Amino acid sequence: MEITGIIIAKNEAKYITKAIESLLSVCERVIVVDSGSDDGTHKLAEQAGASVVFHEWEGFKGQRRFADTVVETDWVLVLDADERLSAGLASAILKLKEKPDTSEIHAYSLQRNLHFMGKCFRNNFLTCERKVRLYNRNFASWTGGSVHENLTVDGKIQKISKAIDHYPYQNMEDASEKLRHYAFMKASDKFEAGKTAGFWKTVLNIKYNFIKKYLFQFRFLKGTPGLILSWLETDYTAIKYMKLYELNHSDKDKEKNNDAE
Repeated sequence: MEITGIIIAKNEAKYITKAIESLLSVCERVIVVDSGSDDGTHKLAEQAGASVVFHEWEGFKGQRRFADTVVETDWVLVLDADERLSAGLASAILKLKEKPDTSEIHAYSLQRNLHFMGKCFRNNFLTCERKVRLYNRNFASWTGGSVHENLTVDGKIQKISKAIDHYPYQNMEDASEKLRHYAFMKASDKFEAGKTAGFWKTVLNIKYNFIKKYLFQFRFLKGTPGLILSWLETDYTAIKYMKLYELNHSDKDKEKNNDAE
Protein backbone atom coordinates (compact mmCIF):
# COMPACT_ATOMS: atom_id res chain seq x y z
CA MET A 1 0.00 0.00 0.00
CA GLU A 2 1.49 3.30 -1.15
CA ILE A 3 -0.11 6.43 0.28
CA THR A 4 -0.18 10.08 -0.78
CA GLY A 5 -0.80 12.63 1.95
CA ILE A 6 -3.06 15.60 1.18
CA ILE A 7 -3.36 18.95 2.97
CA ILE A 8 -5.76 21.73 1.93
CA ALA A 9 -4.17 25.04 2.88
CA LYS A 10 -4.33 28.81 2.78
CA ASN A 11 -2.12 30.93 5.05
CA GLU A 12 -1.15 28.03 7.28
CA ALA A 13 2.48 29.02 7.89
CA LYS A 14 2.12 28.41 11.65
CA TYR A 15 1.09 24.79 11.17
CA ILE A 16 2.11 23.48 7.76
CA THR A 17 5.62 22.19 8.51
CA LYS A 18 4.57 19.90 11.36
CA ALA A 19 1.58 18.61 9.41
CA ILE A 20 3.79 17.67 6.45
CA GLU A 21 6.42 16.05 8.66
CA SER A 22 3.68 14.03 10.30
CA LEU A 23 2.37 12.76 6.96
CA LEU A 24 5.83 11.99 5.60
CA SER A 25 6.31 9.53 8.47
CA VAL A 26 3.83 7.20 6.70
CA CYS A 27 3.36 8.57 3.15
CA GLU A 28 5.47 8.23 0.02
CA ARG A 29 4.49 11.74 -1.07
CA VAL A 30 2.67 14.77 0.34
CA ILE A 31 0.73 17.25 -1.78
CA VAL A 32 -0.41 20.63 -0.47
CA VAL A 33 -3.33 22.15 -2.37
CA ASP A 34 -2.92 25.88 -1.80
CA SER A 35 -5.61 28.42 -2.69
CA GLY A 36 -3.46 31.55 -2.62
CA SER A 37 -1.42 31.86 0.56
CA ASP A 38 0.53 35.08 1.12
CA ASP A 39 2.22 34.20 4.43
CA GLY A 40 4.99 31.91 3.16
CA THR A 41 3.00 28.66 3.37
CA HIS A 42 4.06 27.67 -0.16
CA LYS A 43 7.79 28.01 0.55
CA LEU A 44 7.60 26.31 3.95
CA ALA A 45 5.67 23.40 2.45
CA GLU A 46 8.29 22.82 -0.22
CA GLN A 47 11.10 23.10 2.34
CA ALA A 48 9.36 20.44 4.44
CA GLY A 49 9.32 18.05 1.48
CA ALA A 50 5.84 18.50 0.00
CA SER A 51 4.73 19.26 -3.54
CA VAL A 52 2.53 22.36 -3.79
CA VAL A 53 -0.32 22.70 -6.30
CA PHE A 54 -2.37 25.89 -6.66
CA HIS A 55 -6.14 25.62 -7.00
CA GLU A 56 -8.56 28.53 -6.73
CA TRP A 57 -10.76 28.18 -3.65
CA GLU A 58 -14.10 26.49 -4.38
CA GLY A 59 -15.08 25.29 -0.91
CA PHE A 60 -13.74 22.40 1.14
CA LYS A 61 -15.61 19.82 -0.94
CA GLY A 62 -14.29 21.27 -4.19
CA GLN A 63 -10.71 21.39 -2.92
CA ARG A 64 -10.90 17.78 -1.73
CA ARG A 65 -12.25 16.64 -5.07
CA PHE A 66 -9.52 18.47 -6.94
CA ALA A 67 -6.84 16.99 -4.68
CA ASP A 68 -7.95 13.46 -5.54
CA THR A 69 -7.40 14.22 -9.24
CA VAL A 70 -3.71 15.10 -8.81
CA VAL A 71 -2.88 12.02 -6.75
CA GLU A 72 -1.16 9.09 -8.48
CA THR A 73 -1.53 6.46 -5.75
CA ASP A 74 -4.80 4.65 -5.04
CA TRP A 75 -4.62 5.38 -1.32
CA VAL A 76 -4.92 8.88 0.13
CA LEU A 77 -4.42 10.13 3.70
CA VAL A 78 -6.00 13.51 4.44
CA LEU A 79 -4.94 15.87 7.22
CA ASP A 80 -5.88 19.47 7.92
CA ALA A 81 -2.94 21.81 8.43
CA ASP A 82 -3.67 21.99 12.18
CA GLU A 83 -3.65 18.21 12.62
CA ARG A 84 -0.94 15.65 13.35
CA LEU A 85 -0.77 11.87 13.36
CA SER A 86 -0.30 10.63 16.90
CA ALA A 87 2.64 8.27 17.39
CA GLY A 88 0.20 5.41 17.89
CA LEU A 89 -1.70 6.21 14.69
CA ALA A 90 1.48 6.50 12.63
CA SER A 91 2.59 3.10 13.93
CA ALA A 92 -0.81 1.56 13.11
CA ILE A 93 -0.70 2.90 9.53
CA LEU A 94 2.84 1.61 8.99
CA LYS A 95 1.67 -1.85 10.07
CA LEU A 96 -1.20 -1.64 7.56
CA LYS A 97 1.29 -0.84 4.80
CA GLU A 98 3.18 -4.05 5.56
CA LYS A 99 0.09 -6.21 5.02
CA PRO A 100 -1.17 -7.38 1.61
CA ASP A 101 -3.75 -4.99 0.15
CA THR A 102 -7.24 -6.20 1.06
CA SER A 103 -9.73 -5.56 -1.73
CA GLU A 104 -12.67 -5.71 0.71
CA ILE A 105 -11.54 -2.67 2.71
CA HIS A 106 -11.74 0.65 0.88
CA ALA A 107 -11.27 3.09 3.76
CA TYR A 108 -10.26 3.49 7.41
CA SER A 109 -11.93 5.72 9.98
CA LEU A 110 -9.86 7.44 12.66
CA GLN A 111 -10.58 9.09 15.98
CA ARG A 112 -9.63 12.70 16.61
CA ASN A 113 -8.47 14.27 19.87
CA LEU A 114 -8.85 18.03 20.28
CA HIS A 115 -6.11 20.02 22.06
CA PHE A 116 -6.99 23.39 23.64
CA MET A 117 -5.40 25.51 26.38
CA GLY A 118 -2.95 22.75 27.26
CA LYS A 119 -5.62 20.06 27.65
CA CYS A 120 -6.36 17.03 25.47
CA PHE A 121 -10.07 16.44 24.94
CA ARG A 122 -10.49 12.79 24.00
CA ASN A 123 -13.61 11.14 22.65
CA ASN A 124 -15.52 8.73 24.86
CA PHE A 125 -18.02 5.94 24.23
CA LEU A 126 -20.91 8.43 24.18
CA THR A 127 -19.41 10.99 21.81
CA CYS A 128 -16.92 9.10 19.68
CA GLU A 129 -16.04 11.29 16.69
CA ARG A 130 -14.63 9.26 13.82
CA LYS A 131 -13.42 10.64 10.51
CA VAL A 132 -12.67 8.69 7.32
CA ARG A 133 -9.26 10.09 6.41
CA LEU A 134 -7.43 7.10 4.87
CA TYR A 135 -9.20 5.83 1.77
CA ASN A 136 -8.89 4.31 -1.70
CA ARG A 137 -9.85 7.18 -4.00
CA ASN A 138 -11.22 4.78 -6.62
CA PHE A 139 -14.08 3.91 -4.27
CA ALA A 140 -14.73 7.26 -2.57
CA SER A 141 -16.23 10.66 -3.37
CA TRP A 142 -16.51 13.94 -1.48
CA THR A 143 -19.96 15.38 -0.73
CA GLY A 144 -21.41 17.90 1.75
CA GLY A 145 -21.65 21.64 2.20
CA SER A 146 -19.27 24.59 2.41
CA VAL A 147 -18.11 23.82 5.97
CA HIS A 148 -18.34 20.11 6.74
CA GLU A 149 -17.45 18.00 3.73
CA ASN A 150 -18.18 14.27 3.89
CA LEU A 151 -16.52 11.29 2.27
CA THR A 152 -18.87 8.69 0.79
CA VAL A 153 -17.21 5.29 0.46
CA ASP A 154 -18.40 2.44 -1.74
CA GLY A 155 -17.23 -0.53 0.28
CA LYS A 156 -16.13 -1.59 3.72
CA ILE A 157 -14.75 0.95 6.21
CA GLN A 158 -12.54 -0.42 8.97
CA LYS A 159 -11.89 1.35 12.25
CA ILE A 160 -8.44 2.26 13.55
CA SER A 161 -8.47 2.84 17.29
CA LYS A 162 -5.64 5.39 17.31
CA ALA A 163 -6.23 9.12 16.90
CA ILE A 164 -5.34 12.26 15.01
CA ASP A 165 -4.20 15.10 17.26
CA HIS A 166 -6.10 18.28 16.39
CA TYR A 167 -4.84 21.77 17.36
CA PRO A 168 -7.55 24.04 15.88
CA TYR A 169 -7.21 27.14 18.07
CA GLN A 170 -4.21 29.14 19.21
CA ASN A 171 -6.20 30.92 21.93
CA MET A 172 -9.72 32.04 22.89
CA GLU A 173 -9.78 34.89 20.37
CA ASP A 174 -8.75 32.57 17.55
CA ALA A 175 -11.36 30.00 18.61
CA SER A 176 -14.15 32.57 18.77
CA GLU A 177 -13.27 34.06 15.38
CA LYS A 178 -13.07 30.70 13.60
CA LEU A 179 -16.22 29.28 15.17
CA ARG A 180 -18.27 32.37 14.34
CA HIS A 181 -17.02 32.25 10.75
CA TYR A 182 -17.99 28.58 10.46
CA ALA A 183 -21.37 29.30 12.08
CA PHE A 184 -22.30 31.79 9.35
CA MET A 185 -21.16 29.37 6.64
CA LYS A 186 -23.11 26.48 8.17
CA ALA A 187 -26.22 28.63 8.50
CA SER A 188 -26.01 29.42 4.78
CA ASP A 189 -25.71 25.71 3.99
CA LYS A 190 -28.80 24.94 6.07
CA PHE A 191 -30.74 27.79 4.48
CA GLU A 192 -29.89 26.60 0.97
CA ALA A 193 -31.00 23.10 1.99
CA GLY A 194 -34.39 24.48 3.01
CA LYS A 195 -33.87 24.23 6.79
CA THR A 196 -35.64 26.60 9.18
CA ALA A 197 -35.04 27.83 12.74
CA GLY A 198 -37.73 28.96 15.14
CA PHE A 199 -37.58 30.13 18.75
CA TRP A 200 -37.86 26.76 20.49
CA LYS A 201 -35.64 24.94 18.02
CA THR A 202 -32.93 27.53 18.62
CA VAL A 203 -33.25 27.49 22.41
CA LEU A 204 -33.32 23.69 22.68
CA ASN A 205 -30.32 23.23 20.39
CA ILE A 206 -28.29 25.75 22.38
CA LYS A 207 -29.13 24.06 25.70
CA TYR A 208 -28.57 20.55 24.35
CA ASN A 209 -25.23 21.47 22.80
CA PHE A 210 -23.82 22.77 26.10
CA ILE A 211 -25.05 19.73 28.04
CA LYS A 212 -23.60 17.38 25.42
CA LYS A 213 -20.22 19.11 25.29
CA TYR A 214 -19.73 19.89 28.97
CA LEU A 215 -21.35 16.86 30.63
CA PHE A 216 -21.59 13.99 28.13
CA GLN A 217 -18.08 14.61 26.82
CA PHE A 218 -16.83 14.92 30.42
CA ARG A 219 -15.24 18.30 29.77
CA PHE A 220 -16.06 19.34 33.34
CA LEU A 221 -13.14 17.09 34.31
CA LYS A 222 -10.79 19.43 32.41
CA GLY A 223 -11.49 22.41 34.67
CA THR A 224 -11.74 25.92 33.26
CA PRO A 225 -10.45 25.00 29.75
CA GLY A 226 -13.29 22.48 29.48
CA LEU A 227 -15.86 25.12 30.43
CA ILE A 228 -14.40 27.68 28.03
CA LEU A 229 -14.32 25.28 25.08
CA SER A 230 -17.88 24.09 25.72
CA TRP A 231 -19.09 27.69 25.98
CA LEU A 232 -17.34 28.73 22.75
CA GLU A 233 -18.81 25.78 20.85
CA THR A 234 -22.25 26.55 22.27
CA ASP A 235 -21.82 30.11 21.01
CA TYR A 236 -21.19 28.58 17.57
CA THR A 237 -24.51 26.73 17.80
CA ALA A 238 -26.36 29.85 18.93
CA ILE A 239 -25.01 32.01 16.11
CA LYS A 240 -25.68 29.29 13.54
CA TYR A 241 -29.37 29.02 14.43
CA MET A 242 -29.86 32.76 14.92
CA LYS A 243 -28.31 33.45 11.51
CA LEU A 244 -30.52 30.76 9.97
CA TYR A 245 -33.53 32.46 11.58
CA GLU A 246 -32.45 35.78 10.08
CA LEU A 247 -32.04 34.22 6.63
CA ASN A 248 -35.46 32.57 6.86
CA HIS A 249 -37.18 35.83 7.73
CA SER A 250 -35.28 37.99 5.26
CA ASP A 251 -36.40 35.52 2.60
CA LYS A 252 -40.02 35.83 3.76
CA ASP A 253 -39.75 39.63 3.73
CA LYS A 254 -38.58 39.49 0.11
CA GLU A 255 -41.56 37.31 -0.80
CA LYS A 256 -43.96 39.77 0.88
CA ASN A 257 -42.40 42.69 -0.98
CA ASN A 258 -42.68 40.84 -4.28
CA ASP A 259 -46.34 40.03 -3.58
CA ALA A 260 -47.01 43.67 -2.71
CA GLU A 261 -45.59 44.79 -6.03
